[in-house]
Amino acid sequence: MTKVCILGSMGWMPAAGQQTACALVETRGQLMLLDAGTGVANLAMCQDILARYDRLSILLSHYHLDHVCGLMYLKRFAAHMRVDVYGPGRPAYERTTADYLCDVLQESMYSSGPHGFAREVNYVDYDGKDFMVGDVRVGVRVQRHSAPSFELRIEDDVVYATDTCFDRENWGNVAPAKLLLHECWQLNSADPRHTSVESLSSGLPRDTFGKVVLVHLNPSWNETERAAVERKARQRGFALAHDGQTIAI
Repeated sequence: MTKVCILGSMGWMPAAGQQTACALVETRGQLMLLDAGTGVANLAMCQDILARYDRLSILLSHYHLDHVCGLMYLKRFAAHMRVDVYGPGRPAYERTTADYLCDVLQESMYSSGPHGFAREVNYVDYDGKDFMVGDVRVGVRVQRHSAPSFELRIEDDVVYATDTCFDRENWGNVAPAKLLLHECWQLNSADPRHTSVESLSSGLPRDTFGKVVLVHLNPSWNETERAAVERKARQRGFALAHDGQTIAI
């Protein structure tokens, strides 16, 4: 069984008591984080899980701060662990994963520095290609965004697609999976860097995913806007994520 805990369901900034992009995945003897936004702080809800592991793999979709700033919080939770941080690095970017994150976590900005938040820290470029975490295959697919971002697939269990505009042609032949975590930033397709619930509702192939849960929600929504998005999502059988939500598949 694979278990997914949503730790951060918001994009850009925390809002309405919800943190930014992060999900904990426990599968096949591996413990992984999908992105490391402020939702890392919600690992406080997962202490029993963390205690069973001495290794944590962090899979980054890209380097925007709302997806990586939670690395600074890991010292509280991962001091006993080996942590491997996988990022797109070269050739998608001009520099390596280590280069970007060592800049963000330099000691002048974070006292523990880029290697001080765990027993051992390694930075790995996944080069835009599929890779293995232990015996678990992680599939990689490039997305369109303001900076290169990547869809991440954990076997055929979880597909994570955030910070991307939705292009229905790219989803026509996607292999089925049990769970899709897909961003939802707007009701209509106003911002070409992001996905709307209407484009997902009309363009996502039916019966490809057992469950569809919408993440990277827009913190700027007022109650009326959120209700409109949620209503449209429910019509299609989608659900809006919330922090602390656990999904077993």
